[in-house]
Amino acid sequence: MAQAPDPVCLICGRSNATTVVHAPDFEYRCREGQWSLVSCDACGHVWIHPLPEVAEVPALYPSWYYTVNPRSPIYMEGPVVEGKMVKDAERLRRDLGDREVRSVVDIGGGNLTRLIKLKEVFSRGRSEPVEAICLDFQFDAAVLKQAETAGLRCVTGNVETDVSALRDGGHDLIIMRQLIEHLRDPRAALRLVERKLSPGGILVIDTPNRGGWDYWLFRKRYWGGYHIPRHFHLFSLKSLAQILRESGYAIERQGCTPSIAFWIISFRNALGLNSIERGTSFWEFMNLKSLPVVGAFYVLDLVWSKLGGQTSNQFVFARRAAKASG
Repeated sequence: MAQAPDPVCLICGRSNATTVVHAPDFEYRCREGQWSLVSCDACGHVWIHPLPEVAEVPALYPSWYYTVNPRSPIYMEGPVVEGKMVKDAERLRRDLGDREVRSVVDIGGGNLTRLIKLKEVFSRGRSEPVEAICLDFQFDAAVLKQAETAGLRCVTGNVETDVSALRDGGHDLIIMRQLIEHLRDPRAALRLVERKLSPGGILVIDTPNRGGWDYWLFRKRYWGGYHIPRHFHLFSLKSLAQILRESGYAIERQGCTPSIAFWIISFRNALGLNSIERGTSFWEFMNLKSLPVVGAFYVLDLVWSKLGGQTSNQFVFARRAAKASG
């Protein structure tokens, strides 16, 4: 078996790194064995090493993965989830102020629920509804039917290699939620997306952050934000801002939000509970459908963030920077 090449940091390009965790797929058991996450000795960026080959990636998302598995303890559905998505869309609308948004793109939009709510909120008060597009690898027949009913457009593409289905300079708001950490080459994706934003257009990213209480409690092995082996890169606030600037963006706003899921997944990992389905353990109340558990972790992170602390979920609003003349 060939030895893996020396790790090379995405952020600073250095090749000296230290293993920070070596662990199996606690959540979905997609295959036997363990994976290593390493930290750059120079800048602290964390990534999986070696990176899985492109052909290996589909197997990391089995049919029992939470996004397509209603039995999963962290599967999100129902009126509470939809209500949260409406509130998130309304908050985003307020955060963007009087900026005109005519076209919204959700990259990796999943089951389209988030994009439907964004379209509804951003279309209020307009004579014509905003254009709403979901870009993803593929769409099944049910999703395409849902898109047709809701007046959305689904386009296929790979954000790291091919976003030709999107117009150059044609989209005012592009969303990448809980996506960039799954990419083999986030820098390539950011550069492709930058060309698709309208002048002054906004890219909204959220991604794990190594900074919350749950991270410090579980960082040695069980932290849910590791999501081994599906999170390929784990950014700090500093490193995310850096790679965005290097890719042609100006940072407008950056911060943290409550990280409920990582709290719950961390505890489940430590307790030996998987994310495939609920078992018979007393601790199975630790799931995303338990309103008392969700509420407790939300309040904990919210209070801590109001006091100036970081949580394990970060966000950034990045504007397409003006090109220098001459």
